[in-house]
Amino acid sequence: MSYPKVSVIVPSYNHQSYINYALDSIVADDYPNKEIVIINDGSTDASDNVISEWVQKNKQHIPVNYLHRKNKGLTATLNELVTRAKGKYIIILASDDILHGNTITKRVELLEQNEAKGKLVLVSDALVIDGSNNVIMQSSMAEYNSGNKLKYSTDDGIMEEVILNPSISGATVMINKKMYDIIGPYAEDLKAEDWFFYQRAAAEKAILFWDSPVSLYRVHLENTSGLAAPIERQLSLIDTIIKTFYRNFSRFPSTKYKLLALRQLLKYILVYNKLKLKRMLK
Repeated sequence: MSYPKVSVIVPSYNHQSYINYALDSIVADDYPNKEIVIINDGSTDASDNVISEWVQKNKQHIPVNYLHRKNKGLTATLNELVTRAKGKYIIILASDDILHGNTITKRVELLEQNEAKGKLVLVSDALVIDGSNNVIMQSSMAEYNSGNKLKYSTDDGIMEEVILNPSISGATVMINKKMYDIIGPYAEDLKAEDWFFYQRAAAEKAILFWDSPVSLYRVHLENTSGLAAPIERQLSLIDTIIKTFYRNFSRFPSTKYKLLALRQLLKYILVYNKLKLKRMLK
């Protein structure tokens, strides 16, 4: 097969203890035509020193484009990384996650085989690890996020799942860069990109699913979400979800999905208002 370039883009923020694991895992995959693009998004720890040392030791093994700049936030950083990436395909690897299983070649094959069918995004699964690299769950999709993998076998099932429960997390996605020409860049005022991106990709019937663990998704105190997160972080996340539904509503392909989205939107507005009341009463 031919080997189109794959760009592994790494948004890095305050992960000095984990970033070497992430970068080493990219080199360890034997796919021959790849590059690393890293932006250190204003880390306040020693990440810059750690990354710079790693680049010096490994730049002869793999092309690396590294930028350290002031903090702009995740979505702005992702847009800049996508612009800097030279590859046909993109893998987003958070600086605390790890690629797993030597899967890039297989994932490229699947997207190459299905590009003519409009499949530009390949979604897979991840093992879940703790801060010490111990595997604590076998599936980020089914166990950690309580997703329904069976729904990912059809376009309709994927559309429903990314509205009701977007269970995709970690470095589990390979994206044909053409996808951004179709759905646009990430919205830079949003704190997170995942719901926004997957809803738009699903609306285009562009998602293909391969049920295999391709990364290790790290769960630790810094990325705690849900009810265990501080109330301000919960409010920020739910605000992003609400804005995402508003902005993507017109893209949902039928009345069925618009009604599902409206139901979810109303649910999150209610949760948001309850959290604001709870904060006021503290």
